[in-house]
Amino acid sequence: MMQPPWPLLLLLWLPATLAQTASETAPEYPPLEQFDDIIERPLFNATRRPKAGDDDSSLSESAAEMREKWRLSGVVWENDLQLALFSEREGEGRQRIRTGMYLDGNWQLEEITEDSVTLTDDGQRLRLELWEPRAPSTRPLPEQDTQQKADEQPEQETDNGDEPETEQGSNGESS
Repeated sequence: MMQPPWPLLLLLWLPATLAQTASETAPEYPPLEQFDDIIERPLFNATRRPKAGDDDSSLSESAAEMREKWRLSGVVWENDLQLALFSEREGEGRQRIRTGMYLDGNWQLEEITEDSVTLTDDGQRLRLELWEPRAPSTRPLPEQDTQQKADEQPEQETDNGDEPETEQGSNGESS
């Protein structure tokens, strides 16, 4: 019969006992408002700097039209060649342009980064992101959809008149 390793059990029990006495005097933490600057910095951005204000409200009319018409659908980097791929939001139009070329007549592609492009037009700057946030869905949930259909359909009464009722089998044949 094997004896339990008492020294080992003592080593496992002792740190837990010491931790209980240490937790009785918890330190005072600073208020959460002190961490607001840290929270505002984007976690998955390499620079950890907040995005520049590109609000739709501050866009000019032509920049807003441009944003509504085109979206950045891809960025290609091959050796020294950099291309930005654009797609029309409504329609089938596609454009592949390099830095210095124009999109939609007067918007010049100024800069291509790995996830965005910057376009300029007479001193106006417009930044298009490769990843745009998706608008929330307005489609009802499946449970609600099937429940609504069941509620909308009245119960159907079958009136065959004088015809005898026929039963239909699982393979579709009548008996």
